[in-house]
Amino acid sequence: MAKYDDLDTKQIFTIGIASVLVTVVTILAVQYVYHLLVQGHQVQLQADSSYQRQNNILVEQSDSVSQYGVDPANGNVTIPIEKAMELVVKENQSDSKEENDVPAEQDET
Repeated sequence: MAKYDDLDTKQIFTIGIASVLVTVVTILAVQYVYHLLVQGHQVQLQADSSYQRQNNILVEQSDSVSQYGVDPANGNVTIPIEKAMELVVKENQSDSKEENDVPAEQDET
C-alpha cells in the first residue's frame, strides 16, 4: 500500500495549543513584571517628591489670612481669621442672649 502524504493533524493541533499557552503565559508574566516595576517606580517618586511649591502657596495664604491690613484697591480693612471667628462667636452669643432676654409677646385675642 502506498503511504499518503497527509499532514499529521494531531501534532499540528498539539503544537498550536502549546504555542497559545506559552504566548498567554508570556503575556501574563510581562504584565506582572510591568506592574511591579511601575509600582516600585511610583513608590520611589513619592519618596523623592517634594511639595515645595505647594507648601509656599499654603504659607502665603496662611500669612494673608493671619495679619491686619488694608486692601489698597477698595479700602477694606482685613483682620486675622482667628480674630474674625472670635468676633462672630461673640456677636452670635450676644444676639442669642438678647433673644432669650426679650419675653415672648402674647396674643390678646
